[in-house]
Order: sequence, then C-alpha cells, then structure tokens
Amino acid sequence: MDIFRRARVGMAVLAALGLVVGAPAQAPATGAPIAEASAKVARQPNIVLILADDLGYADVGAYKADRYRTPNIDKLAKQGVRFTAAYAAAPVCAPSRAGLLTGRYPQRFGFEFNQGPANREFRSGYGLDAKELTIGNVLQTAGYKTGLVGKWHMGIADKFYPTNRGFDEFVGLLTAETSYGDPAQPGVKVWPQDRVAAAAATKDGVFQRWHHARILDGPNRTPVTDGSEYLTDYLTDRGVEFIERSAKSDKPYFLYAAYTAPHSPHMVVQKYYDRFPEIKDEQQRINAAMIASLDDGVGRIMAAVEASGEADNTIVVFTSDNGCEDYYSGLCSCDPMRGGKLTLYEGGARVPMIMRWPGKLKAGDLYSGTTSLMDLLPTAVAAAGGRLPADRTYDGVDFLPFVAGKVPGQPHDVLIWRREPLVSIRAGDWKLWEVSDKTRMADQSPYGDYTLLFNLKDDENETTNLAGQNAPKVEELRALIKDWEKDKKPAAWPSARDVTWNVCGKGFTVPI
Repeated sequence: MDIFRRARVGMAVLAALGLVVGAPAQAPATGAPIAEASAKVARQPNIVLILADDLGYADVGAYKADRYRTPNIDKLAKQGVRFTAAYAAAPVCAPSRAGLLTGRYPQRFGFEFNQGPANREFRSGYGLDAKELTIGNVLQTAGYKTGLVGKWHMGIADKFYPTNRGFDEFVGLLTAETSYGDPAQPGVKVWPQDRVAAAAATKDGVFQRWHHARILDGPNRTPVTDGSEYLTDYLTDRGVEFIERSAKSDKPYFLYAAYTAPHSPHMVVQKYYDRFPEIKDEQQRINAAMIASLDDGVGRIMAAVEASGEADNTIVVFTSDNGCEDYYSGLCSCDPMRGGKLTLYEGGARVPMIMRWPGKLKAGDLYSGTTSLMDLLPTAVAAAGGRLPADRTYDGVDFLPFVAGKVPGQPHDVLIWRREPLVSIRAGDWKLWEVSDKTRMADQSPYGDYTLLFNLKDDENETTNLAGQNAPKVEELRALIKDWEKDKKPAAWPSARDVTWNVCGKGFTVPI
C-alpha cells in the first residue's frame, strides 16, 4: 500500500517555510505532506547518514576533546551544526539502531536488548519486527534510491535482511561485530589479542571473520571473499562507489554508512597505527588509529559528495550509536561526562551529532536543545517532502524548525531509556534513574542508592545524588515514566547476562 506521496519539493518553498513545516515537539505530523511542492520543482536533497560505532562524545575534536585527532569530522562541524544534547534511543548497539531506523522508541516493538551473543543471535531469530518501517522504506516510497554499507544488527533471517527492509543495495555485516582483517598479516595491530584469535582462516575461498560474521554483498548474500583490505577502508570504498553511481541517476539517494569503527575487536593496520607514535599505551594508540580510519572515511565520503557536483543539495549527518566502550578499563574519558556504552550515565546515550546542509543550516552553528537519533527519520522525511505513515506513533520529530529558530522550545522536553531492571529519564535539566529489581542488581548503584536524581545543569558528570533532598521531583519524574510505559511493550527477548565493571571509579552492573 502506498502510504506516502512522492513529492518534489521546491527549494523556494522550503526557504519560505524555514526549511520545512514542523510538528510540535513530541507530536510529529502524520498522513499529510510535510511540505507542499511548488510550481518550480527542484531535486529532493540527497541524504548521507554516517553512523560511528561506540564513538564517545569525548572522542571527537569538534566537541573540545583533545584525546584523538578527527580533522575531517571537525571540518564537517565547521560546515554545519554541532548538536550538544543529542541522545541515542538506547545506550547500546542494536536497540539504538532500531530507534534511529524507525523513529520510534525500541520499546514500542520489544527491541530492548541486543540479540547476541553471537551463538544466540545466529539461532534465535531475534530482530526488527516485520511490521516496523525503516527510514529506508520511508525514503524509497518518497522516490529515493537507498543504500546501506556496514553494520546492520537488526536480525539475520531473510525477513530482517536489509534489502527486504528498505534498502535497494547492501554490503556489510548482519551481526554486532567482526574482525577488521586478518590479524596474521604483517603490520596488523590487535588489542587484546584474545579478541580475534579465531579470525585468521580461509574456508572454501572465503575469508572467515571473527564470529563467522562474513561481509555479505547484495540481496543474495554473496560473501565478500577477500579479507585483505582493512574493513573501515573497504566500507568507505563501497560508500563512495554508491555516491558516484547514484549521483548520475535522476533519483535522489540516501546512503546509510554504518561503520563498525571503533567497536571492538580493537584492530588496526600499520598506516593508521604509525600516525600516533606519541601515544605509549597500546590500547589507546590502537583506538586512536581506529578513530583515524573512521575520520579518513568521513573525509573520503565528503570528497565524493563534493565531486558529484551536488554538495549544496546533500544533507550529511554524522553521529554515533552510543558512548565509548567503557568496559575496557582506561579506554574512555570521564570528562565531561562519566560512563559509556550500556550505562545510564550521560556518557552512555549522549552522542556527538553533526548535520550539514549548505544554504539551509548555518555553518559553524551550535544547537543545545535536547534531540534524539529517533528524530533523524522524521527530519529526513520532512526535508524530502514526504509523509510519515498515519498508522503508527512516531516518537521522533522534525528538528529542523527548532534548529532554525522557527519553532519555540526544543524537540524533546522528555526522553526516557529502559533496560530492565534499569530505567532513566531526562526532563529538562533533571535526570532520574532507578533500579526496579534490587535482588538482581544488588551492587548496581555506585552511590549505595537505587533511586538517583541529578541536576545536569549543575552536575553534568552525575556525581551528586539529590534524590533524598528533592522527593517531589523524584515523584514527578516517576509519574512521567509510568505514563510513558502505558503504550510500551516488554522486551521481546531477555538480556543475555548481567555484567559489572568499574566506571570512572565506581562499580556498575548492567544487563547486556
């Protein structure tokens, strides 16, 4: 059923409307064109979405971080808008991506936990509910050619396969992680060694990657037989090829470049490793080199956009699925925010996000309103002049009118995260998180409490628990969580296990 209208949106209309007609925060418009076409039709903007994997807020130079060098990402920030309060829908890979791809809280369809570990993922049949529409589906119907290079992580069965879920083209991996190449080759650096011990093998002419997560190409799952090229470089090659081919088409294109870097296994080739002789810690040096490979990829994709002649009519978004892998001791920064992937700390779900759209967004601008990666689908649809389906609730909103100052307030006054038995809410400057099952999470709270309240305006690092001093605020936020849960589903599958590690000097237990 065609639930969208294929629209060509006049740029004059977009400018007159302040980019697009926006819906009020928390209530995106559905079932109607987001912008009407003018008599003078212009080509819909191309859209490039670059997603890093486990790249923390403090890992990007544009966010005043000095840990690593990211010149190409920093250049993109100077050309576009840098968001300082952008949040993933979850602080972990697959649920975060489910929220981004659908524009909806993953709890609306039970995607609360990762499907892994790998042995469970391959046999389970867990994945993105077949009733859910992805950003690829939406943009296909709006007239776009769609492509995905990189990590999918939405399920392995045919019903989950990317070319059956809104992407015309796909090359990449279906699972959480894979090796970046053959660790037995000269010059390949790995940390820690046991993470890729089984990666160096070839069977039936196909390079066998770690956890057997092959790189697949196309709708027939054709395996990529050659594992000699560093994976980040290979994904960039394929992304550039997609842009070059698509730019010659009459159709606008959407590229979802979902890199695996710098997700483990921490593995890099000599050319990137050699850039950081000043870093003596091997773990940090390899991580810096992996981020450099990602940054080079961003630079090459931007060069392809420029070379296509359509840079002024191409939206580019760069972001990350969640925070840094802080379960590796010493890997992540505790400044400006503690915590990382899997945790409910700000460092778990708050991510870097940059958006470039020449002539529509002010270069070098900064936006501090609360936004979500769930907003990317409604925002892309708005820019494309498409419709949101009227048969479902969208939690994301078109944030462009807010960024342009055409709409008062911010995209989200409230955001909520749930990973049972943990739940967290941000409402304005206040952040509450609680543990519902104290027997399961006996050592969960680093503060000795199971209800934690922070004022992020004064305490972004979440060090001072105010719950005992402000009971009315605790009850107010609990009521918001209770109301939010009314139309959410329980997890469609359980977490694999609980793990505990040290987070910036405090013990922390989470389900994974």
